[in-house]
Amino acid sequence: MSNDDKELEDFLYKIIHEISRENAPIVFKGGLALKDLLNQLNTNNIIERRTIDIDANWTDEENLDKITKIFSNAVKRVDSTCKIEVSRLPGDKSSMGFKILDSENSILSKIDLDIKNNPFYVICKFEDVDIKYSSLEKMLADKLSALSGSHVFRRAKDLLDIYLIIKDNNIEMKKVLEILKYDSRELGNFETLMTNKEVMKDGYDKLLGITNKPLFEEVWNNDIKFLIDNKLI
Repeated sequence: MSNDDKELEDFLYKIIHEISRENAPIVFKGGLALKDLLNQLNTNNIIERRTIDIDANWTDEENLDKITKIFSNAVKRVDSTCKIEVSRLPGDKSSMGFKILDSENSILSKIDLDIKNNPFYVICKFEDVDIKYSSLEKMLADKLSALSGSHVFRRAKDLLDIYLIIKDNNIEMKKVLEILKYDSRELGNFETLMTNKEVMKDGYDKLLGITNKPLFEEVWNNDIKFLIDNKLI
């Protein structure tokens, strides 16, 4: 990662910490959450995927004013020259979007927020703050769901995330299946994924911002073995 990338990640982690400091009803997910959780669980992890946005579940009732105030206060405490701006209202998809702007109104990052309960989380401590991250099983359930259907062609990063989640971590597949049931989701048959290996390789090879990026064949073989071992294909 470049220094700029590292600086942005540090900035976003500080925002996550400040949001958590307010005991907000929020569970963080996505690349930042996965990276921090893996680093805390596995000190041997040397693979890092650049992430420039914050993803989370807001687990309480939708309240635009409350959410905006919490995010704005958190950002201001990290950098008083920055501010929050709403970029997407919930509408039909029950998700919201926010932009983090600098003093010149340039977009530094974004926050993507699903208005959805998520009881599948772990608590990680940072100094005196409890941060809620989606559990590895919850993240794996989301990744498997995305790759099991027909819309997989822009999901190459999910292949890497699955590889990172199952590598050197004790994943309970029973929990993953329970999460899918709770979310009223059924896995597809992974047919599109399995019949488009070269397309997925092309997408994977184009992924940028990954430190110590493993070869595609290693990622593919490990992921497919996991699917076979757990009778998902």
